[in-house]
Amino acid sequence: MHMKYLRYLLLLLGRAVLFPVYFLSGFVPRRPDIIVFGSWGGHRFADNAAAFFMHCQATISDRIRLVWLSRNQQIVKQLRAQGYEAHWLWSPAGMAAALRAYIHVFDCFPKDANFWFSRGAYKVNLWSGVPLKVFERDIDTVDNRYYRLFHGNPAERLLLSIMMPWHVVKPDLIIATSDETAAITARAFDLRPNRVHVTGFPRNDALLDPELFLTRDANAVPQVFRDAVLSESTVFLYLPTFRDNGISILDFDWDRLDAHLGRMNARLFFKTHPMDQSKYQTNYKNIIQLPQSTEVYTLLPGADCLISDYSSVIFDFMLLNRPIIYYTPDLADFEASCRKFNFRPSEVAVGPLCMSFPELLAALDVLESGALNFARGRQESLLNRLHRYRDAHSSERVLALINQRFYGGMMHYKAHYSEGDSKADGRDSYKRRSD
Repeated sequence: MHMKYLRYLLLLLGRAVLFPVYFLSGFVPRRPDIIVFGSWGGHRFADNAAAFFMHCQATISDRIRLVWLSRNQQIVKQLRAQGYEAHWLWSPAGMAAALRAYIHVFDCFPKDANFWFSRGAYKVNLWSGVPLKVFERDIDTVDNRYYRLFHGNPAERLLLSIMMPWHVVKPDLIIATSDETAAITARAFDLRPNRVHVTGFPRNDALLDPELFLTRDANAVPQVFRDAVLSESTVFLYLPTFRDNGISILDFDWDRLDAHLGRMNARLFFKTHPMDQSKYQTNYKNIIQLPQSTEVYTLLPGADCLISDYSSVIFDFMLLNRPIIYYTPDLADFEASCRKFNFRPSEVAVGPLCMSFPELLAALDVLESGALNFARGRQESLLNRLHRYRDAHSSERVLALINQRFYGGMMHYKAHYSEGDSKADGRDSYKRRSD
């Protein structure tokens, strides 16, 4: 306990140095030809920021300096090996890039790409998913620290805003997938509607264009997963979300599940949420835990069926028109101690909603028999509500939006597709819609 308080004291002392740095960074002239990127607190190369970074490499890297900032030196090495500019965010080069960058692009919050050098830069939040659960200012669980940050007493709000200032500083631009999710996002971030734009998520482009997936992400797929996809096995991908209360949901009868999968000639791959640091010992033939560093959006195209709970990945996987099994044994506890829902699971499920481990096994059997029918009418209705665009052009729309909002339409960049390519239709329809 004493170590915990010592850590908080050290963080507060550090803030005494960093807040003046943040203030002064607002007086440094920004260069329009520099954009920095980051993801998940600087710990990952993943999600919308990574997908958009790669799109920008193909379209504007000849005139805009694109820099990935990370706390993970391995990510920096890997990106440099591919010919991209990347820096540890506290290195001299990383700090200089963050300090001079015209735009900071990130997945969650400005700390992804070094918050302390971001005052005066435009902040573009590509966000992390369709909001199944409430988030930010919409959280109403009293024990939750984000509730206390935005709705607690004055002392709580002051202390937590000092500790987590990147939650208080609002983005200049944030994207969404539909009008409905844009309204939820604007409310949760307390933004004017003109700061929230419907573009679709860049990470979904590769789901909808197999050629783009192979070009961009093929080498990121773990070999054990690739081998299973190329075999005759059924591939299940289990992606549980993080619980704010820290309780693990992976309380399977592992022996029974492994035997069940063996009889089905199936493999189950699972990866916990990036914030879940729980350790699992699984030495099973048919159950494989994937490394935390694995980018799940490189895995979705290879999965025959997704198993999840309250993660927004369920809405993205719907774009592939494949079965989804919902495993929610802690539904009541989750809602009581973690988060409320914008969309209740029972209202958006397009497959079996399993409340216990035996029900999950039964759903696997139904899938094997070929009798697992998902609610196609509900799925189509949900896709219409939650995904305005179902094409591979979300990155293009985001770049066009940044060009319009921050460069006055003067950023000239290479077209991602040739003029005669039918794939340009998505870009043209966006221009008509935004006129």
